[in-house]
Order: sequence, then structure tokens, then C-alpha cells
Amino acid sequence: MEEKDINQQIEELNKITREDGKETYAQAQFKLGDIYLKIKHDYDQAEAFYLNIIKEDNPEVYAKAQLSLGYIYEEIKQDYDQAKAFYLNINKEDNPELYALAQFGLGYIYYDIKQDYDQAVTFFLNVDKEYNPELYALAQVRLGYIYQVIKQDYDQAITSFLNINKEDNPKTYAQAQGFLGYIYYDIKQNYDQAVTFFLNIIKEDNPEVYAQAQFALGHIYQDIKQDYDQAVTSFLNITKEDNSKVYAKAQFFLGYIYYNIKHNYDKAEVFLLNITKEDNPEVYAKAQVFLGYIYYNIKHNYDKAEVFLLNITKEDNPEVYAQAQFFLGYIYQEIKHDYDQAKAFYFKITRENNPEIYAQAQAQAQDILGKIYTEKIKKETQATDCFLLASKIVSYSNRYPYQYICAQLILGLKQINFNHDFNEKEFNELKDFIYNKIENLCNLTNNIKNILFISNILDNKYSEKQPERRVAHYTKPAVLFNLLKGENPSKFRLNIVDFMNDPSENQVLTSWLNISNHPDNEIKSFLASFSFNHNCLNQFRLYGNEDNIIGSGISIAFNKNFFGLDTERSINNEIISLHSIKSIKSFENKQVKLETEQIEIKSANTLYPLPLYRCLYFDPETEYMALAKRNKQSFYLENKKEKIPEDIDSEWNEYIKTLDEPKKIRCIRDNLEKIKGLIKELLDNSELQKISNLDELLSLAVLPISCLIKHAAFEDEDECRMIYITHIADDNIVEPQDYQSANSLYVEYTHVEEYIDNIYLGPQCKIQHKIWLQNHFKKKQRKKEIKLIKSEMPLR
Repeated sequence: MEEKDINQQIEELNKITREDGKETYAQAQFKLGDIYLKIKHDYDQAEAFYLNIIKEDNPEVYAKAQLSLGYIYEEIKQDYDQAKAFYLNINKEDNPELYALAQFGLGYIYYDIKQDYDQAVTFFLNVDKEYNPELYALAQVRLGYIYQVIKQDYDQAITSFLNINKEDNPKTYAQAQGFLGYIYYDIKQNYDQAVTFFLNIIKEDNPEVYAQAQFALGHIYQDIKQDYDQAVTSFLNITKEDNSKVYAKAQFFLGYIYYNIKHNYDKAEVFLLNITKEDNPEVYAKAQVFLGYIYYNIKHNYDKAEVFLLNITKEDNPEVYAQAQFFLGYIYQEIKHDYDQAKAFYFKITRENNPEIYAQAQAQAQDILGKIYTEKIKKETQATDCFLLASKIVSYSNRYPYQYICAQLILGLKQINFNHDFNEKEFNELKDFIYNKIENLCNLTNNIKNILFISNILDNKYSEKQPERRVAHYTKPAVLFNLLKGENPSKFRLNIVDFMNDPSENQVLTSWLNISNHPDNEIKSFLASFSFNHNCLNQFRLYGNEDNIIGSGISIAFNKNFFGLDTERSINNEIISLHSIKSIKSFENKQVKLETEQIEIKSANTLYPLPLYRCLYFDPETEYMALAKRNKQSFYLENKKEKIPEDIDSEWNEYIKTLDEPKKIRCIRDNLEKIKGLIKELLDNSELQKISNLDELLSLAVLPISCLIKHAAFEDEDECRMIYITHIADDNIVEPQDYQSANSLYVEYTHVEEYIDNIYLGPQCKIQHKIWLQNHFKKKQRKKEIKLIKSEMPLR
């Protein structure tokens, strides 16, 4: 419409007064307001016209005017309180559709601006599907987000997301399916259901969310199902046009699969080269360091490797930048033998970039300085100081435990030989011997730990139920009371191994290896015990008894969501690293001090989620071995009302077949024999025998599995364990509050109620405990019922 026509229309509308009729006047004022809002963008004048409309003129036009006023104050003037006032003037009776729009606007203000999520929920719930299906879908997806991310009420979030139909709003439907996939993947760990939701998202509905869904599918197929061809298909479905940032991630994982799984290094290189800095600087940095590794390790083109590594800047990805500088330092140290340049690269790494790599780099730099003093300047005292400093910097960690152990052994040798001349060639040979044996030792230990890791719940074609979907923790009713009580329940605890009732705890393996555990070791293990058998008479006899009444305890059956899949979390690398950096001890009146930057490591107040491992039962005398697992009786107890004995037997046999215990035992036995041989070689070395804490350092190499290996006499307990290894100064360790509790050190895990499926009451558990639990659970509204089951196991 031309300007002349608009002005003429304004002139005509301005002639209409209330005397011409209230409804006609209201319509005219609303049209004038719209002209000034949408065409002339004179928001003050638009507001003036809208404000001339009163409800008595025409309730529906009044509602439209109030909605427009709310829009002006929300979107243009950003006066959210005034916008809220206008939106609240709209009643459902005036116009249900406009009311829905106003309620959504109010929900948005409380959700996005005021962050009052309870009030936002109230308004979003007022948006009815009947009057505006598209807006209803938008309201439901925001409700789902609030329940998922803010309130962490995942079942309610699922309900909201499932309320959204594709017909209502295809784009929002795609978002909802993505959120549902995430909940089932990350929270419920129901990967098949997650796949179903992700597959519901098609590119036409929402290309960006489609890319994210395909990436999630690729991750599930790669890491969970290990179906690499299907993972490749999913990653290849993602184009740069859909979502450039996710495209870069997908290309990186394609490179990873073709490198590590398919061993097609040229194809891996092609995918990695597809990633540009503009797409995703962080992933670009990872791709460049990966390419550097390919040219270093596979193609042995060190100059080309250097080119890729030099492409990474600190701004792209500080952590990967540190890795690249470390890699460059290593190339110049070990390949090019340019120690000055190597040292320069190592010193570019700061603690803020990557604390773990920083420590390793500082150690390498000091090692180089030691070599320079030894080989070029011939100053043995300064060389020794540098070697000592390098040894003290390296820390015990999940990824590189061997480096810490090796560094401490070399430190011990240097201290012993400080006042004596030593043959550099012999010393280097000894150092190579130590690194070779300790690295192999740690790798073998890790192999066993991975075999014992309960990574996936075993599938069983004879049952819809996964046989190891739950494990039970036997304890006293008083402990359960504290875990569930009132508004401030306690968190589940992992207790320190040093104070366990069993004196052989953590010593079966080390005794067999002829090394001793030292109680003064500052690196400590904490654990919590579970059983595959939830209703076991022997467990009720031994654990959780109150008032000296046998069988008075309880068994808490936890579902798989209580545990995690990331084995890296079992060792607290950061805390150990922080406390491993100390001043070097003075010896022979010469003191070298390491100045360390103080780092504040804030506790997240939770260790959740930690992985779960099955125990290995081992008799050192006969070398008998067995894995913890469900016993056959547990299958009968679970299925006695549903299946005939023949079907239960088939289910049990399939479980045993899937577990593949003989193969796992063969692998573990082979690894343990190799570990024993390596330990013997180290113990028999005459130079290493001079190190006073040799046993303590060697025990660290097998520490991750020491508390997973129990004496075969306890086999009927069928135990699995959650472990956490950390420094004794870890802030997560709860100190005793009184003298009576001085023999109790523990770390807190997480609250338990949402992870409990069943509670078994021991044969002689007091009736008042059952009544209290019934009352507690009946008072709470929950989607999933926690079953209380009275054990009928006979004590005599």
C-alpha cells in the first residue's frame, strides 16, 4: 500500500468516534494501532491507539489490543513487567485463542527473563491444544525442557514431550523427539528406545535437529552397539548445510572409525581434512592433532606431522593446543634431537590449558635439561636436580599411571646415587627397563579391569528382562532410613578400604605377587559392595543385622541408572595430580624447591556416576578362579510365578553362555601370569631393591584391580563393586565428626531413591520397618512403584 493510501486510511479511521458505535470505534482504533505498529513502526503512537480500546467496547478487540500492547512492551521496549500486565488482562472467555497466545507470552517471560520456572510452568500449562495446536506444541516443548534440565523430573519431561504430535508443529515435534532420545540415552540408558526417538526425526521437519539426531545415532552405534557400519551411515547423513558444527564432529568420528576400526588411514585422513576452523574451531584442533599423529605414527613424515600440529592455536581449543605442543616437543626431543626447540614447546604449555599435560610437559622439560647438563655441560649436580624435579612433577592418573610409578622409581634411584658417579649408559638402560616393564604392567592391569567392567547389561534372547539389570546392596534398616528420610536424606557412601572388616581386603592379589600394601600410601581406594543376588539367605545372615538379630537387615535393589559407563571416573586424576606436586626433599644439605601455582579445585559434591565392576574370586594356593554372577536360584525366585522350570533353565543357560566366563577367565589368568612375571623381574633387580618404597610403588600398578579380586572362599557372595581411587587430601572425603567415628572415612556418591527398584526385607526384619517404608512410599507420587518384598528364606 502506498504512503498516500495509508495516510488516507488513517484520516478516515480517525474520523470514527465512540458516538459512531462502541464496536466500530474499537475496530477503528485497533486498525490504527496496527498501521502504526506494523507499517510506520511508530510504537508510541500504536500504543496510544490500542489503549483507547476498553473491554466494554468489544471484549474480543480489547483482547487483541492487549496482546499487541504486550508484544510492544515485551519485544520492542523490553519492559517485561508492563508486558506481563497487558497479557494478564486477557481472559479465556474473551477469546480462547488470544488467551493461549497471552499465556504463552507470560510463560516465556517467566521462563526466559525472570527464570521463575514454577510460574512459567503454570502459564505454559494454560495453553490448550484445542485453540492453537502449534502454540501448544511450543509450550509443551518448553515444559519438557524445564522438567528435564531445571527440575530433573525426567518422567514428567517425557510426558510433556510425548504430548507433541507431528501434525501440531513438525519442527517442534522434531525437537521433542530429540529431547526424548537424549533422556533415554543419557539418563535412562535405554539405547534401543533412544534410537527409536532419534529415528523419528526427518530432515524436512528440522534439518538442524536432524543432524544432531543422526550424530547421536552414530554415537550409539559406535560406542554402545559397536555396529561401526551403521555408525558410518548415520555420520554420513549429516551435511554441512544441516548443521556445520555437528558436521565437523561427525567427520571427526568418521576419521576415528576409519583409523582405529577399519585401519583405512587414507580414508581417515580425507574425513579429518573435511573439518575447517570455520565449522568448529574446537573439533578442527582435534582433527589437526589426529592428522599429526597419522603422519607421525603411520606415514613417518615428521615434517608434515609438524605442519598439522602447528595449525592449532590456543584460541581454537586450549586443551588440545597443550597436547599439540607436547607432541611437537616430543618430536624435537626424540626424532630431531633439538633439545632447545623441544624445551620451548614444552614450556608453552600452561596449567590452565591442560593440568595433566602441563605436568607431563614440565617433567619432560626438566628431563631434557638433565640431559643437556649431563651430555653437554657435564654438570652432574644440576642434571640430578632436573631429573629429580621431573620425577616429582609426574602424577598418578587413570590414563598414565605408569609414568608416575616410573618417575618415582627413577627419583629413588637418583637419590640413592646422588653422591656416587653413575654410568649414563647403564642408567639409561635401567630407565628403559623400568618404563618397559611398568607400562606393560599397567596395560595388563587395565585389560583385567576392562574384562571385569560391567559395560553393558547382558541381553538374553530367552527373556525380555536383562538378567543383570539390577544389583543389590545389603545393609541395616537404619542406613536405609537415613538414605530416604524427610527433606534432607543422606547420600550413598563409598567407604575406605583401609577400615574394612575383612583383614585380607585388597591384599589377595598383592600377597600372591609377593608385594605388600603400605598403610602410609597417600593414594586411597574407596568402594561400595553389591550382589547380583537380591534375596540371598547367606547375605542376610552376614550383613545388615540390627540388635544382634540374624536376618534383620534389608537388601536395596538398584537399577542400572545408578551406575555410569565412564571408567575414567574411577580415579580422581585432578586431586591426585594436585597433591602429587610437592617440594623435593632435602638430601645431603642440597634442597631443590618446586614452586607450584595454587589451584582451587571445587568439588562438585557428587561422584555420580561411577562404573560397576564384577569381582574375580581367586584362590592363591590352587589358582582357582571364578567370576561374580547371578546364581541359578535367583532366576527361579524371580520367575517362579510366571514360568515353568524348563523355561527358567533355558534362561539361566543362555545367561551363562552370554557371560562367556571360561573365555574371560582364560584372558584374566594369562594377564595375571604376565603381571606376576613382570613384578618378579622388577623385584629381582639389584638396583631397584635399594629403593625403600619399591613394594608400595609396584602395588600402585595393580591398584585398580586389587580391590576387585577377592578370595575364592567368598564366591557365594557374587559381589560387584563401585570403586573410587583418590588422594587422601581429596575434599570429597568426609572427615569424622567425633572420636567414635574416627575409624570411618568415606566419600558421598548421590541420593538413591530414584534409582531403587525393589527393597527386600530380611527374614527377621522388624515389622515397624516395613510399616515405615510403606508409609514413606505411599505418601509420594511416583510413576514407578518401589516394591517391598519380604524375604521368605528360612533361617533354620
